[in-house]
Amino acid sequence: MDILISGVGGQGTILASKILASGAALTSGVCARTGETIGMSQRGGCVVSHVRTEEVCSSYIPQGCADLILSFELCEGARNIPWLKKGGHAIVNTAQINPITVALGASTYDTQAIKDYISENSHAYFVDANSIALSCGSVKTVNVVLVGIAFGLSLLDVSKESIITAINKNVKPRFFEMNTDAFEAGIKASASLK
Repeated sequence: MDILISGVGGQGTILASKILASGAALTSGVCARTGETIGMSQRGGCVVSHVRTEEVCSSYIPQGCADLILSFELCEGARNIPWLKKGGHAIVNTAQINPITVALGASTYDTQAIKDYISENSHAYFVDANSIALSCGSVKTVNVVLVGIAFGLSLLDVSKESIITAINKNVKPRFFEMNTDAFEAGIKASASLK
């Protein structure tokens, strides 16, 4: 699978890519590759992580080849649609983080137009993942909520046990339970999206 994860700095895109890559390696024994484009992430800029769970030469997914996009922010989901293959899936958090152009009044954030664009170019699932993450203890678990939703929709080629093991491997012990709760909450939320 080729999975593109998009968001803005601080939302946990890189942790999500580590969890998916570790989970894939544990499930199938393949060495999953990851690559990041982090740019101005410390200033709220775009962050994109690529996860490739098959034998490939590059860590980066070519445009038009991603099987799945996990987007932590609505506009970032739309921005990365060109990487999705025809018939691919997009799971998009409906949270909005205004780009600087919107904050300065130079442009608008047209939520419906953005959703329409994503829907026209993918099998789209929109979810308020921030609310689900907050119910688990922290909005910082939105990344694991989206992984749970993808797993619940049967869009990942990894086992549940391998994801839980990967969470344990990649988060501090004091945050393990909160993150596994977020993963389970994502799975539960996926039932309403089918």
